[in-house]
Amino acid sequence: MGVFEKRPGSGSWWIRYTDQFGRIHREKVGPKRLAQKAYEKRKVDIRENKFFGDNLRGRKDMLFKDMAALYLDEHSKVNKRSYATDCFNVRRLLEVFGNKSLSEITTHDVERLKGALLQELAVATTNRHLTLLTGIFNKAIAWGKTEHNPTAKVKKPKENNRRVRYLTGNEEERLRAAVTGETWQKVEVAFNTGMRRGEQFNLRWANIDFQSRVITIPQSKHGEMRHVLMNDAVLGILRGLPGRLKSEYVFPSKTARTPVNANNFVNRVFAPALKAASITDFRWHDLRHTFASRLAMSGVDLRTIQELLGHKSITMTLRYSHLSPDHKLEAVNRLSTKISDTTGDTGSFRDVRNAL
Repeated sequence: MGVFEKRPGSGSWWIRYTDQFGRIHREKVGPKRLAQKAYEKRKVDIRENKFFGDNLRGRKDMLFKDMAALYLDEHSKVNKRSYATDCFNVRRLLEVFGNKSLSEITTHDVERLKGALLQELAVATTNRHLTLLTGIFNKAIAWGKTEHNPTAKVKKPKENNRRVRYLTGNEEERLRAAVTGETWQKVEVAFNTGMRRGEQFNLRWANIDFQSRVITIPQSKHGEMRHVLMNDAVLGILRGLPGRLKSEYVFPSKTARTPVNANNFVNRVFAPALKAASITDFRWHDLRHTFASRLAMSGVDLRTIQELLGHKSITMTLRYSHLSPDHKLEAVNRLSTKISDTTGDTGSFRDVRNAL
């Protein structure tokens, strides 16, 4: 079936084969002997992942590292607020796929990458890497650089979005002793405002109103403007920062022309500080959980916590409900109060009981 003659006796032989991506190809070769050789060569190329298909013949297949650079420069930088994160995460992808051509990368390769990432990183971080890889291949297809996306059939691991890890009082003391004043200021602002990492590290002085004690986030995670209130601790920290006349950013880099790189700070400063303070299973985002958890344990109602966190719905905020048992106790106590009120009218209480 792989070598055939369309019109018997014509002397013109064809070959038919399926490539490594499941696509069927037909080629007109000529004499039967040449067709048989061509058919065997195609099978070997496909088996060794060296077959690039008709559309790639005559030009070198693009390397993954070149496509990744193109994606960052012409798509991520222009369209995505996560550009800095993409630049950081792409390094791990380049370690594995950098010198491979796009057509060489298989679904099995991506599955192996997923397994390796899960051994090193949190599930959410693994998914961010897989999402970036998918985006690179989607653009490669859209821009005519390849025809297949090996991530299409790779299932992302399920994330546990209900995880709540917060900084205890003892851990706070140990962490404060393990970092410099400048680093501690960033940490303290985080758990006193509940700002997301990107919101805090990209904060500009123009977005801070000291008079009304309000920080404006021009574009939140959901694409909308939101406002963050400053308590006394945050107000004192921000007023005392020395960079107000040197940079437009509240937390500037050494050049002062850009904000401090959040990924570098977390990996090179914050993570080692956690280790020095013997604090385990803790991420920067858990400072946001600390903000919300402390509000809940102080008796602040969930609707207010939702507004302060900038959650679109109450569903995400409900993860902190177990930390504020007072309103539940109050609810069940109302029941006992009502029953006590009815003890003077035993007939009506019996009527209710019998009705049940």
